[in-house]
Amino acid sequence: MTFRYFLSVVVLLFPGFAWPADVRVSRDDIRFSLSIRTPEQQAAFYAARGFPEAAIHQITSTCFLTVGIQNHSQQTVWLELANWRISDAAGQPVARISREAWEATWQRLNVPLASRATFGWTQLPETRDLQPGEPVGGNVAIVAPPGHFQVLARFRTGADGEGEPIEFVVKDLSCPGGSQ
Repeated sequence: MTFRYFLSVVVLLFPGFAWPADVRVSRDDIRFSLSIRTPEQQAAFYAARGFPEAAIHQITSTCFLTVGIQNHSQQTVWLELANWRISDAAGQPVARISREAWEATWQRLNVPLASRATFGWTQLPETRDLQPGEPVGGNVAIVAPPGHFQVLARFRTGADGEGEPIEFVVKDLSCPGGSQ
C-alpha cells in the first residue's frame, strides 16, 4: 500500500481529518475558508481515483485554491466566480482556469469520461445560489503566479441578488513553489 493511497483513504473515510484552512473568515453570517493545495496533495487525490499520469501532471502544474462557503444567514447568497478578482502583488489579474479550459485539456489528453466527471465534482461551481443554511465547497484552479497574490471574493445577496454585497479579501497568498 503506497502512502498516496493510504492518505487518500484516510481523507475519504475520515472527512474531519483534513488539512486546516489557511484562512477562515466570517462576515454577516457567511463563513469563508480558503486553502492552497500542494502538488503532492493534488496528485494523491486524483491518482487514487485512477487519473492518467498526463492528467495528474496537468493538474499539479496549476495552483488549486480549495474554498468553502457556508451561508448561516437568513438570506440567499449568490456564488458567481465571474465576480471574484484574483490579482498578483502588482495588482495584475491572475488567470483562473475555467471548466471549459479543463474540458479542452481533457479532450486533448483523451482523459476518460469518468475521470472528467470526477474532476468536475471537485471544482467549485461557476454559479449557484446558497439558500439559508447551505454550504458549498470545491477547488478553483489558477495559473500559479510568482510571489504573493490576493483573492477578492464578492457575493451578491438577497432573493434577486439586489441586497448588500458581501466581500472577503484574502491577501498574502502564495502557491507552492512560488517565490515567497
